[in-house]
Amino acid sequence: MGTNNTIVVKSHLPINVDIVIYGDNHKLIIEEDVVFKKGQIWFEDHDCEICIESGTTIEEAHLAVAENGTKILIGKDCMFSKGIHIATTDSHSVISLESGQRINPSQNIVIGNHVWLGYCVNINKGVVIEPDCIVASHSVVTKTIKSHSIAAGIPAKVVKSNITWNRIRI
Repeated sequence: MGTNNTIVVKSHLPINVDIVIYGDNHKLIIEEDVVFKKGQIWFEDHDCEICIESGTTIEEAHLAVAENGTKILIGKDCMFSKGIHIATTDSHSVISLESGQRINPSQNIVIGNHVWLGYCVNINKGVVIEPDCIVASHSVVTKTIKSHSIAAGIPAKVVKSNITWNRIRI
């Protein structure tokens, strides 16, 4: 649904990945050599963007940009396990009783190059995961994770620094 939406897919996208679009002026870019095996890509409202850079592999993920102008940017050579949930919004408004104002605005999510997300990781709005990180299974990421770190837990905290990872078991 909507108008002026752009979808650029430079990799094979299987039928097990649903793309849902509500609204106008959204942009989906999936670069070359991306493997996205199963999941859903969800756009809502207007002017949102999801970009998945080259060499990234995704077993199963739900990616949601559901408020005006929000973005999910996923870097090169990332590796996502199954059950991944990444959303730029809480989906519903939380209102301050004192001010009557909404206190949970949507925020962009940026995942740097060479990031490994373990099984059933949740990435919440406003998160930046800097390059060359690992997020352990079942973690909920609510804050920035600095480069070369392993983060784990609910909420995720850095448990080890000065690391890297390799797709090949050495």
